[in-house]
Parts: sequence; structure tokens; C-alpha cells
Amino acid sequence: MEKMTSRERVIRALNHQEPDRVPFDCSFVYESYLRIKDFLDLKTSREVFPGSPWLAVGNPPELLEALNIDLCYLGLNRAQDAPIFEYGMDHYTDEWGVQFCRVEQPSGLYYGFSNQVLGDATADELKDFPWPDPYNPELTAGLEEKARDLYENTDFALVGKFSNSIFEQAFYMRGFEQLLMDLSCEPDFVEALLSKLVEIALARLEVGLEACGKYLQCIRFAGDDMGQQDGPLMSPAMFRSLIKPHFARYYQTARQMIDKYDPEIKIIAHTDGDVYPIIPDYIEMGLDVLNPVQPYVAEMEHDKLKTEFGDQLAFHAGIDIQKVMPFGSPEEVKAEAIKAMQTLGPGGGYILAPTHYLQGDVPPENVIALRDAVLEHGGYPLTA
Repeated sequence: MEKMTSRERVIRALNHQEPDRVPFDCSFVYESYLRIKDFLDLKTSREVFPGSPWLAVGNPPELLEALNIDLCYLGLNRAQDAPIFEYGMDHYTDEWGVQFCRVEQPSGLYYGFSNQVLGDATADELKDFPWPDPYNPELTAGLEEKARDLYENTDFALVGKFSNSIFEQAFYMRGFEQLLMDLSCEPDFVEALLSKLVEIALARLEVGLEACGKYLQCIRFAGDDMGQQDGPLMSPAMFRSLIKPHFARYYQTARQMIDKYDPEIKIIAHTDGDVYPIIPDYIEMGLDVLNPVQPYVAEMEHDKLKTEFGDQLAFHAGIDIQKVMPFGSPEEVKAEAIKAMQTLGPGGGYILAPTHYLQGDVPPENVIALRDAVLEHGGYPLTA
């Protein structure tokens, strides 16, 4: 098959058609980015730094090209009055009032959230909380020009990543245990909090689309993890009763907004862990691409997911970062990638990637092995 551009490759794969090869994506926290940059002796036109305690960085074009990554992400700016995060600081409070503290982990620096800014709040008090302004024009300053330049002068598939999370943002602010108790004991509070977070998420999506929607191929929703290693975080019945109505409003309104720019734009959503029992709910809500199809957790066997849902969902990621990427050999990484492509890739509908940002303990050699597996073994038709 004739070689495709990254944009053509991703579009074809997400339309459940076989491109020239399996598309590839990869993202990094700051420490792993520095390691792969140094390993490649890569010179970039700009320096990148993490803008939040999650420590993720945006890949500069030079790294995208060096690793043959097919997707490029675009996000909103930081508002000028929002707190500035500096890598290595001991404490940080974000624009939502959530506090983070520095933690040293064997895999590198990490920030854990350390307060419950809404821990004692009532539903009525949410009305007076100083919520971030999603319509601040500083959020989109220069975004249209940046997107146009990438669209016209590169061939990357462009992914807009504008909105805040819903469920996760709720427990950052309320506290994880408290929010889970609220689901049973304070459903009115959960209703009010999630409704507000959906409102803000949709507003952020709206301004992002207004700035650059006409250049995008995908929209990536912020992560809302609903699974753990051995099952969903809550019963499917509770999810459907208390969480799904907010997600459904979010997804369906977002779809209407996106369609004004291009009905072919695909929606990608991230939800970690075993979410097998509620995958049909995500399909019903309008999800196009499921991330990260985490392997080695209960019920998420790739062959089962492809067989049961592969005609309705495309899949993004699938490569284990708990054991294989940090502790496997380059040969084991390649074998893992080949297995994922053989299982999830037939007929299209698959973008290979690690299941999350690569952490600082991932050897650069394993990143190169992952890239090379795609280039050497990801061509269609896929063969064992």
C-alpha cells in the first residue's frame, strides 16, 4: 500500500479501515521526555516544561518526527491570573483550589493532591465557589494560528484537548472517599457538583472549538477513570444511576458542538482499569475511541474487546506501562507491541500507544523498541 501521511493514516484507522500501517502515539512526563530527548541527542526549536502537577509535557514537532508519532495535541493556554506551576516545587495550589504536594517515588518525582477544597461544602455553597472562568479570552490567545500552522505545514493528525474531567475533578475537590460516600448518602450534592463540572467542561470545549475546530481530526476528553485492576470503581447500576446521566449530557452536547465544525471528528475518552461491564454505556453515549484498553486487568482481554466491540469502537493505547515498558527488555516491548497490533489492529480501528504518560523509569531503549515495532511489524496487511 502507498505510504500515507500521519493525518491520512489516523483518519483511515479511526474509520475502521486499514491504513498503510498501525498509527503510533506516545506521550511523556517531564523526566521521561528529558531521557528520550538526551538519548536521541535531539535539538528542539523550543523548550517544553510541565504546566501542571501531572507533569505531562507536549511533544515538540522534532520529537514527533523522530519517533514517527502520528498525533499532535492542542490545548488551551493558562490564564494569566492562574497559579504558575514550577517543576520541583514542594507545594502547589491550582486554579480549582486543589493543593498538591511533592512526593519522591522510585520512578521519579510525583505530586499527590493533599486537600479537599470542597470537603465540607453543601450543594448550596457550590454556587458561591470561585470556579475558573472557561470563557477567559487568554485561554485561546494564539490557538487558531498555532492550529492553522500545524494543519498547513505538518501532516500530523491534530487532537484538541480542551475540557476538564468530570468525575475525577469532583474527587480532587471533594476527596475520593468522601465522593464515593456521597454517591450513596448525598446524591443531591453529587448532582450539583457534577452538573457544574459538566457546564465548565462544555464551555472549555466550546471556546477551543471556536478557535481551531476546523483544523481538528479528534477531540480528546480529559481522563475520567471508572475502573480499577479488578473491576469498576462502583457497581454498573450506581454508575448508570448517578454518573452516566452527566456523562451522557456531556458527550451528547459535545457531539452537537463538534458536528458544527466537522461531523467526522472523533471523540476519544480515557478511562483506566477494568471498565468492561460499562463499555456498552460508553458506546451508547457516543464514544468513538476508547483509551487506554489497559491490559492485564480483569475482563479487558484485547481479543475479547476487539471481538465484542471492534465494529463500534476504535481503540487507542493497549501497551502496558506497569511492567512491560519500565521493566521489560526491548525484545519484550517489541513482542508486546506485535501482540497488541495482531489483536486490535485487523480491519483498522487501532492506534498503538502506551496506556498512559511514560514515567521517568522507562528506559529510552524501550521507547525506541516500541516505535520500531510499529515501523517494522505494523504494516498492513498485518502478519504474524
